Amino acid sequence: MTLPVSGRVVLLGGGAVGSLVAGGLATAGHDVVLIDGWPEHVRAIRAQGLTVDAPEGRQTAAVEAWDLGEAHRLRDLDVAVAFLTVKLYDTDWAAALLATWLPPTAPVVTLQNALVEERVARAVGWGRTLGAIGAGLNVFMAGPGVVRRAGRRGAAGGAVFKVGELHGRRTPRAERIAALLSAVDASAVTTDLWTERWAKLCANTMTTGLSGLTGLSLIEVYTRVDTAGVAVQLAAEAIALGAALGFRLETLFGIPPRVWCDAAAGNAAALTTALDALARQAAGMVEGGMSGTLQDLRKGRPTEVAFFNGFIAGEAERLGLAAPTHARIAALIREAERGRLAIGPHTLERILR
Repeated sequence: MTLPVSGRVVLLGGGAVGSLVAGGLATAGHDVVLIDGWPEHVRAIRAQGLTVDAPEGRQTAAVEAWDLGEAHRLRDLDVAVAFLTVKLYDTDWAAALLATWLPPTAPVVTLQNALVEERVARAVGWGRTLGAIGAGLNVFMAGPGVVRRAGRRGAAGGAVFKVGELHGRRTPRAERIAALLSAVDASAVTTDLWTERWAKLCANTMTTGLSGLTGLSLIEVYTRVDTAGVAVQLAAEAIALGAALGFRLETLFGIPPRVWCDAAAGNAAALTTALDALARQAAGMVEGGMSGTLQDLRKGRPTEVAFFNGFIAGEAERLGLAAPTHARIAALIREAERGRLAIGPHTLERILR
C-alpha cells in the first residue's frame, strides 16, 4: 500500500484526539511523533506504546513520544505534516512553538474545535495553515498511554474528518491530508471550512458544557428529555448568532437549522424532530463517553468554555443578540472550575432559570 504522505507525521498535543489520531496513523504504517507536556503519558508511550481502546478492539501502536522540551528536534526532521491537537487555550503558544522549530515547508493543520485558524496562521503563516474538523470522535484518556473511543468507526455514516484550506479551494495537499486521516476514520476535503467549523461549534456547545455541569454521559445528554430540551435551546441561540455573523448552515445533526429554532420556540412537531435527531446521534455511541468539559472538571483542569458557550455568549452580547442559555452555562462552568459549584444533574435547575 502506498502511504498518502512521505515523511514524519507530527502531532503537538497528546490528549484524547491527538492520541487517537497518532495511534491510528502509526497502526497504518506512518512514522508518527507525538509531543506532549504530560510526563507520565510520554513515559508510558515510550515504555509500552500507545494503546487505542475502541469498540472494534484494542490496539497498541509504536509511536515516538517527545516531551515539550524536545520540540527543538523538529528542525532536523523531514516533516510531512504537523497537526495541532492541544487544548484551545494553549493554541497561541503551541502555534508559536511550531513556528519556531518546524521546517518551513511543513503544513500545519488545526485538528481542534472552535475557530482558531486565524490564531495559528498569524504564527506559522497563512499559506501553510489548514483546518481539520473531527466530528463524533467521542474519545477520552483512560490513563497514561491509553486513549479510549466510545464511538464506533464509521458510525457517523459520512466523513468524520473534514480537511479544508483557509481560502476554500480544493488542493492536492488537502486531499493528501484527508487521505492520511482516513486511516483513523472516514475523511473528506471541504471547500467551506468556515461553515463546517461553525456547525461543529454549534454541536459542541449543545452538549459539552451541559455534560460537564450535569456530570452526565453524552448518551444521557442526548437522550434525557430535560437535557435534550436544553440542547435544543442552545442550538437555536447558536444558529441565530451564526446567521447574524453570515454563517448559513444547511443542517445541524442532520436536520435544517429552522427546525431547531422552531423547536425552541415551542413547535411540537419540530421538537419531536429535534429530539429524534439527538437520539440518532446517541445510537452510534457506546456507554461511557464523556464530554471534554466533564473530563476537565473531574480532573480539576481548566475547561475550554471560553471558546464554546462563553464564545457564543460573548459574540451575541457584542452584536446585541440574546444567548441566555449559553451565558448561564458559561457562568456556571466557571463556578465549577473554581470549586464553587458541585457538578451533577441538580445544576439543570440553575441552567433553566
